[in-house]
Amino acid sequence: MKPVYKKIEMELRSRINSDFYPVLSWLPSERQLATEFTVAISTIRRALYCLVKEKIIIAVQGKGYQLIKKTNYKNQPLTGFYRVMEQSEHKNTINKVIKFSTKHANKKLAKILKIADEDLVYDIERLRILNQLPFLLEYSYLPVNLFPALTVMHMENSKFKFIQNEGGISIYDGYRVFTPHLADEYQAELLQVAINHPLLKLTTTIFTFEGLPIEISEQLIVTERYNSQHYFKAR
Repeated sequence: MKPVYKKIEMELRSRINSDFYPVLSWLPSERQLATEFTVAISTIRRALYCLVKEKIIIAVQGKGYQLIKKTNYKNQPLTGFYRVMEQSEHKNTINKVIKFSTKHANKKLAKILKIADEDLVYDIERLRILNQLPFLLEYSYLPVNLFPALTVMHMENSKFKFIQNEGGISIYDGYRVFTPHLADEYQAELLQVAINHPLLKLTTTIFTFEGLPIEISEQLIVTERYNSQHYFKAR
C-alpha cells in the first residue's frame, strides 16, 4: 500500500500534467493543501519534495512552490534543429538572421524568464532554409545579462552550442507547446506560402539544471516541408 504522501504526490502530478495548473503558476500553499487532503503539513512537504527533486516545481522562499515544467510529454532528448540536421541526411541548411536587436522585456517575457520588468532581452528572428526553401521562422528571446557575448554569427550556427559551450550554461530540459497557427502577411512572405497558410507553432521554454528559464522561442513550421517523427513507449 502506498504511503499517504506518495498518493498526494501522484494526485499533484496528475493536476500538473493537466490544465489544472499552467506552467509558471503557483501551487496552493502547504497549509491549503494540508487542509484539502486532511493531512499534516509535514506530509504535504514530503509529497512536494518529490516534485522539487525532479525539478518539476521549485521552492521560492516567502512565496511557495512554482510549477516550472510538466512531465506528460516524453520525447527524445531536447535537441536543437541545427543538431537534428547535422544528424540527418539534410546537410544543405542555412540559418538566416532576419532581426538581431535588444529591447526591454515586457511583463509577459519578464515573468517567463524570471527577470525584472524592463531588463534587456535579445529579440531575434531567424529563418531556416533547407535546399533553398524556407521551412521554419523562429522568434527567440534571451536575457542579455546571461549572454552578453551573443552575436549574429552565433545565431547563424547553433544556438544550443553557444549557450552551453561559450555561455557556460548547461541546458537541462525544456517545455514545449504545440498549437496551430495561420500565417500572417509578413510570415507568409518570409516562408513563401499563402496568407493564412496553416503552420505548426512550437513554443519552447528552455531551463538550466537549477530550473532557471533562459530562453523562450516560437517556431512557425511549414509541416509539408519539414516534420519529425518520434517513438513513444507506454509505461
